[in-house]
Amino acid sequence: PGRAASDRESDARRARTTTVIYHRRIEIRIPEPPNRGTKMIVRGSAIAALAVLLAATAEAFVPTPSLTTPKTTTTSSRASVFLAATVEKETTATTSSSTDDADAVNGAALPGMDVMSDLDEAVLFGDPSPSTSDRSGDGVPYPARHRRKSRTGSLLPDRTIPASTIALDHSTKDPLINKLRTMRDTATSCPGIWARLAEHCPDMTAIVDNHLCDSKIQYSFRRMEETVRRSAAAFKNLGVTKGTKVAILGENSAMWLVADHGIQMAGGASAVRGADAPADELRYIYEHSDSAGVAVLQGPRLMKRLLADSAKRGSSGLGLRNESNGPVRTVVLMHREKQTDEQIRAVAAEAGVEVHVLSDLIAATEPISPFDPIPVGLDDLSTIVYTSGTTGRPKGVMLTHGNLLHQISHRIAPTKPYDESEPLPGESTIALLPVWHITERTFELWILARGCSVNYSSIRTFKNDLASVKPEWLVLVPRVLEKVALGVQDKFSKGSPAVRALVKLFTATGNIHHKHSKIARGLVVGDSKPSKVNRLLSSLIVASVSPLNAAGNKLVWSKVRDGFGGNNKAIISGGSALAGGLETFYELCGMTVLVGYGLTECSPLISHRRADANLVTAGCVGRPCVETEFRVVNPEQDPNGPTERKALKDGEIGVVVARGPQVMSGYYKNPEATSKAIDRYGWFDTGDLGRINPATGDLVLTGRCKDTIVLSNGENIEPSPIEDAVLSAVDAVEQICLTGQDGRSLVAVAVLNPDELVRGGYVTEKRGKELKDVQEKVNDPKCTEEDCAEGCDFLRRASEEVRADGKLREAIVKEMQAATKEGFRAWERVS
Repeated sequence: PGRAASDRESDARRARTTTVIYHRRIEIRIPEPPNRGTKMIVRGSAIAALAVLLAATAEAFVPTPSLTTPKTTTTSSRASVFLAATVEKETTATTSSSTDDADAVNGAALPGMDVMSDLDEAVLFGDPSPSTSDRSGDGVPYPARHRRKSRTGSLLPDRTIPASTIALDHSTKDPLINKLRTMRDTATSCPGIWARLAEHCPDMTAIVDNHLCDSKIQYSFRRMEETVRRSAAAFKNLGVTKGTKVAILGENSAMWLVADHGIQMAGGASAVRGADAPADELRYIYEHSDSAGVAVLQGPRLMKRLLADSAKRGSSGLGLRNESNGPVRTVVLMHREKQTDEQIRAVAAEAGVEVHVLSDLIAATEPISPFDPIPVGLDDLSTIVYTSGTTGRPKGVMLTHGNLLHQISHRIAPTKPYDESEPLPGESTIALLPVWHITERTFELWILARGCSVNYSSIRTFKNDLASVKPEWLVLVPRVLEKVALGVQDKFSKGSPAVRALVKLFTATGNIHHKHSKIARGLVVGDSKPSKVNRLLSSLIVASVSPLNAAGNKLVWSKVRDGFGGNNKAIISGGSALAGGLETFYELCGMTVLVGYGLTECSPLISHRRADANLVTAGCVGRPCVETEFRVVNPEQDPNGPTERKALKDGEIGVVVARGPQVMSGYYKNPEATSKAIDRYGWFDTGDLGRINPATGDLVLTGRCKDTIVLSNGENIEPSPIEDAVLSAVDAVEQICLTGQDGRSLVAVAVLNPDELVRGGYVTEKRGKELKDVQEKVNDPKCTEEDCAEGCDFLRRASEEVRADGKLREAIVKEMQAATKEGFRAWERVS
């Protein structure tokens, strides 16, 4: 969040399919009503419109909570925000459904949540014996593995969690869920989860890959555990041992996971990057990570590309070498890519390396005995993940097994019964994002540790996989969600007048219904809690629009859900900011989209929105993850002063810092950068600006420290909220970036949507298609340098033509000004 223009572009690996997803968007089929039905609907629309009018009139009497972002920053102190998945126990029973919902969010205990085994209690709460601790009060200690250390290695002051704030992460119905929960709390390494999963749910499906490997793969948890142990034995035979680094340069597939966990089970650590990265970046990662003469590559095509690049530079071999271990000696290929053994041997001879195919190694190797494991613990290095190299060389983020295992403890809705809100054994997800990104990687760990299956997909097969797998869980980047929404809206706009009128009506009633149903239930939708009067008025509004909302859900919004498979329980969005308009759209469709916030350095999640209290507000990224602290502090305060930086008052803007078991151990071979990122008290500086919502404790991001624009009059401007407001309100603007440092006013660089230019009559349909085709061509990561240059030249000339159209410019600026009229100061508006 906070990188509106650049991050959306960096997430440009979009879907290109045909029916449900068509040209990077889901196509929703809205049936035309038959003539007789159309007449009935049109007649009913007058009555419906009257109901909406009455609801809107009543809505005027319900004040909307302020969402205006304060612009002041002071040094007033307040206690740091801390959350251990808060659930407070209440002693009195609730009396109505609306009160029940409100109390759930505020932390009411759930029926049966006190039924736990002695082992469960010992694992979750620690030993309750008074002799084990001299802590005072009614608090309980963290499990020992979550004790945090300062950068100097000494233990930080211990903290206690009030017994009333513990969320009981267990089921009252399914013993298997509780066994898996206990497994998650006691695991000491990432590949260590497979033995427990094989024990508890041996025959359930774990991994499905029908597209990306040499042959189709469908492994049960028992089969996957044996395969990972064979992989570990194979890498051990290649010289991998405790502390060995091995570069994995490849894309999504089941074999990627097998290789990664095999290396880790053998005691090693993986240094990862995608196969599509530039050759010089792949060489740098192999060199910097001190990979020990072994590299795992995507397939023969990547070998040939590295050979060609090495020859171009006047070198021999693959060009993969480092000072510690010399040139790469052994290459393990994840895929044959339809190459014969002879062809692979020829490439190996040219490269001067020994080559193995991973599937052959696994088949020919006896698995490591489960009774003689390589000792791997929570503090051991699991992986080195390289951050993007937009400014200089990428930094290697060192993540331990403990860092990654922390991420499998997340709860989607800690105040609801586990069985109603969390991933359950037998459910599934589709893996579409790059697995070498830490978000996808830890999401897969999170979902597998719950006995769910991972189905690997690609851009070309995503549409069909959604229809066949019908996944309950998805993790996607905002760019994918944006394209889906644009496709749906484009489909609606091309419908008949009757369809367009109905969609407009259902959109209005749906938005009113969702907003006021939250207020009626006592949920916070702004910066203050709703009063009893507001809740009562909202209840009346909800009752008046419910019939129309139900009709819209049946006729329109259910089609959007069907496009995602029809079984979706939640979509987790991460990687960059999700525009407020998109969130409103998916909420209208009846889909739960939960925004997560974090960085590679934090494995990645620091906080996330919760399904039981999803505050849909631009920039809101929820509450801290379990066992995680964050603060909003004064950016001018010395991070390594004699005392810790104090948190600002709720609502005041400052820099976000975080501390918890997921924070990296440091940057590989870069202690200077590590000390800048993590202060002496263990707080990681995210570099993001934010504030705490006073009513909920949610973190709301407002921008980046380095993104702040300072005008010539001395005013500081955070561009992200302005960019988000424009993107949500101005259909013709596809991307926007604000600038104006040291200038008199803001300047906006906007990328326009060709479809909207056609719809507005500014370009012909033929010209719009040309613009769209060239845009997609140059944004394709596989576009050649020559084709890219030609396409950019075409778009440059087209941009000059568009800028010369005074009527278009005036219309766009007018819409931008309208979008930033409320909640922004005069100098924060584009003129």
